[in-house]
Amino acid sequence: MKKIKVALLGCGDRGCIYADYSLRNPDDMEVVAVTDISALKREEARVRYSLPEDRAFDSVEAFTAAGIVCDIVIDATMDSAHYPTAMALLHAGYNVLLEKPVCPNKEELLDIQKAAHDNGCKVIVCHVLRYTPFYSAVKKVLAEGKIGRVRSIEMTEHVGMAHFIDSFVRGKWNNEQECGSGLLLAKCCHDVDLMCWLANESRPKFVTSLGFRENFTMDKAPEGATELCFDCPHEKTCNYSAVKIHLDRDTMPFQTWAGIGKPIDTITREEKIEYMKRSAYGRCAYNSGGDIVDNQNVIVSFENGAMGTLNLVGACAKAERYLHIVGTNGEIEGVFESNEFKLRVFTREGRRYSFDTEVISTVEGSELGKHGGGDNEIMRHLVDYLRTGVPTLSLTSIDDSVEGHLCVYAAEMSRKEGKTVDVGDLRA
Repeated sequence: MKKIKVALLGCGDRGCIYADYSLRNPDDMEVVAVTDISALKREEARVRYSLPEDRAFDSVEAFTAAGIVCDIVIDATMDSAHYPTAMALLHAGYNVLLEKPVCPNKEELLDIQKAAHDNGCKVIVCHVLRYTPFYSAVKKVLAEGKIGRVRSIEMTEHVGMAHFIDSFVRGKWNNEQECGSGLLLAKCCHDVDLMCWLANESRPKFVTSLGFRENFTMDKAPEGATELCFDCPHEKTCNYSAVKIHLDRDTMPFQTWAGIGKPIDTITREEKIEYMKRSAYGRCAYNSGGDIVDNQNVIVSFENGAMGTLNLVGACAKAERYLHIVGTNGEIEGVFESNEFKLRVFTREGRRYSFDTEVISTVEGSELGKHGGGDNEIMRHLVDYLRTGVPTLSLTSIDDSVEGHLCVYAAEMSRKEGKTVDVGDLRA
C-alpha cells in the first residue's frame, strides 16, 4: 500500500508525537521534511527522522518555496502562528493536519475554512480525543441509535493540578493576550468539540458561559508569601510550590525547560534553578502574572432542542473527564480515564419501566501514546484516509470542526459580556 509522506511544521512536543508514528510504522508513513524557527528543535527533528540537511527549513515560506512533495503537512506551531502558517500551506496547495485550537477568532477560522475549499485542500484538526477507544466507542453507540435521539450531554473536565500549574498558571498559556487563547480554547476546545461532534445530528444554536479566575489571585496567597517560591516561608507546605512541581517532580520538562535552549537531558539541576529564578516557572502561583480563568461553566443549546453543559475546573487533585448522555431510549455514563462506560437502555419487561445495563470496556488500545491512545489513533485514521479517501466517524473535515470552535468563541463572548450568544450570528 502507498506510504504516506508528511512534512512537520513545528518540531515541539506535539508535532513530534504525531510525526513519531512514522518511526513505529515505517511502512505506512515517512517524514520527508521538518520546519522550525528554533535551530535546536529543527536539528533535533532532522536527526530524529533521518533527513538530509536540505530537508530542514527555518520558516513556512522557505518550506513552501522548496516545493517539497508530500501528502499532508503537520502544522504543530504555537496557537498564534496557526493562521499565517495554515494559510500559507493552503495557498501552496498542501493538505494540513492542524493542531488544535485552529485559531483564536472566528474571522481567521472562517478564512481557513474558505481557503481549504478554494484550494481544494483537506484540513483535519487534531481533536485527538475523538479517536480514543473511549469516545469513539461512545460515538459508535450513538451512531447505531442505541439510545435514540440525544437530549442532553453533561460533561466535566477537571484539569490535574500539576498540569494546570505548569501550562496555565506559570506556563506559556497563562496570559490570554500573549498566547491568543483563553483556557476554554487552549485546553477545552477538545471538550466543546466532543460535545458538538457527539450531538452533530443538529447544530449548536445558543451559548451561555460564566467563568472566573477565582483561586490564583493575590488575595488568595498565604500571608507572608514571596514573589519567588525559593525564598517563600510556605514553600514546604504549598500545594503549588514551583520547587515541588517543576524541579523535584519535573512534571512537564519538555515545556518547562524549553526556554533554556538546550537538549533536556543535558540541563543540570543548577541550570534549572537559575532559570526558574528569572522566569515565571519560579514565581508564586498566586502572583504569576497570568489572567487565565480557573473555573468556567458553558451551556449550549442545539437547534433540535438538545442541551449540553461543560463544567471546567483547573488545578484539581484528580484529572478526570466525566460524560453523561441522555437519549430518548436510554443513556450513556462514564469516565474517560476509567476506559469504560455504562450503556443503559429502557425496557418494558416486568411490572415497571426499567432499563438494561451493559458495561462497555475500552481499555484495549487506550495506552498507545498520550491522550488515552488518541495521539496514535488519529495518525492511523489519517493514513487510512489519505490512502482511501474514506473518512471515519472520528475523522471529519474542517466544516465539522468549525462548530465546536464557534461555540468556544460564543462562550468567551458570553463570559466577558454577560449575555447569551447566538452561534448563528458568528456563523454568518
